[in-house]
Amino acid sequence: MIKKAIKIISIISILFTVLIASSLLLSKYRLGKYNNSVINDEIIQYNEIDRLFEKTTDTTIYVFLYDEENDDCIYLDEVLLKDISNDHNGIVFQDIYKVKYEQSYRSYIHQLIKNTYQIENFPAIVAIEKDGNNGFIKKDSFEYLSDQEKNEKNLEKFLERNNFFDVSHKD
Repeated sequence: MIKKAIKIISIISILFTVLIASSLLLSKYRLGKYNNSVINDEIIQYNEIDRLFEKTTDTTIYVFLYDEENDDCIYLDEVLLKDISNDHNGIVFQDIYKVKYEQSYRSYIHQLIKNTYQIENFPAIVAIEKDGNNGFIKKDSFEYLSDQEKNEKNLEKFLERNNFFDVSHKD
């Protein structure tokens, strides 16, 4: 009788463990596929910006210097931009492209990107135009700060200055 009870308890424990593990894996898979971003899905390398100019007739492109491992980048992408999108009838910022940037203050690439886009803080969204010398001219930028309240205001002002929406039409 005790052996039967132990067997039943063992089987129930194993089934319970398998169900919990499969539930966690399924949840992680579903969450991983969910995209909360409201900007262009394409992630390009920093040295492929010319390809963006070839794809569009616009003279200005918007690059979001993005590191998928950086919490500030994720917050800017999936919270601040999403909130602003929701405040403006769910607009999507398809003209903002993620440019892969792995933040390393010791790297040559870090300094090259700072110099190229003339920015001091990361993450950043930069409006650039191509100049005649195969370089880029910075027209405008939003640079992330540690002050959360200023970030949303500054980001909204940047988006308005660059004609993504008219703030007077905010819901």
